[in-house]
Amino acid sequence: MESIGNIINDLKKKVSDDNKRKDEKDQEELFDTSEYVNSKYISGKKKGYVTKEYQSYGAWLANALNDKERMSMYIKWAKEKPRSVLESAYRFTADYPDARDKSRLFMWKVKELEEQTENKKGKVKETDAS
Repeated sequence: MESIGNIINDLKKKVSDDNKRKDEKDQEELFDTSEYVNSKYISGKKKGYVTKEYQSYGAWLANALNDKERMSMYIKWAKEKPRSVLESAYRFTADYPDARDKSRLFMWKVKELEEQTENKKGKVKETDAS
């Protein structure tokens, strides 16, 4: 015996099918782009699938900086480096719209921010020791 919910759903489906013209395509079928878009796929020379968040972020950085050749480096950095450093460097780079090579500017800023954090850690250790 079918449940009442299943019977109601079947009736709604029959009514909606009767109301549709046979020559019209269903809107979902008409605008179905799932075969063209796979959000888990990274495009580039090395083909692969995104399974972790840091991979997605690294791929996004490579695309945002227009540096797809070094996508693996950005993925590695997204895994190993603090996200705050990468975000700060990206925001700094985004403020320079006329930069010739945004990727170089980004890498320079990452290096500078890492040196600043190391200097801060060194000063904290010196004050703890005294």
